[in-house]
Amino acid sequence: MVFTIMTVLFPIGKSSEVAKRWIESLQKYPPDGSLSKTLVLGVKPTKDGIKVVLVGEVAKGKYEEALLRGVRSTHEFMSDVEGFRYEIETFMDITEAMPIVGMEAPKER
Repeated sequence: MVFTIMTVLFPIGKSSEVAKRWIESLQKYPPDGSLSKTLVLGVKPTKDGIKVVLVGEVAKGKYEEALLRGVRSTHEFMSDVEGFRYEIETFMDITEAMPIVGMEAPKER
């Protein structure tokens, strides 16, 4: 199983604008459970601005499609909101990662 972690940062003064754009983006790119499932959507203020973390579980065989959809929907913010930044990281589940080094993941984690 593959997980994506998207981290977003934007100026506190842009919070209302980002919230509005996010709702608009949901209309254009509604959640698609066949691609991925959102596990965590967290928001917190930081000294650098508002930080949002979204953790998604990608459906088997749908990584490229899910990633492209996430980038497309998020890119719209970058063009409209000054100071908006994001990063997407990809992680493998430990049960998939351990066989790469010729080992099995422990049953109890």
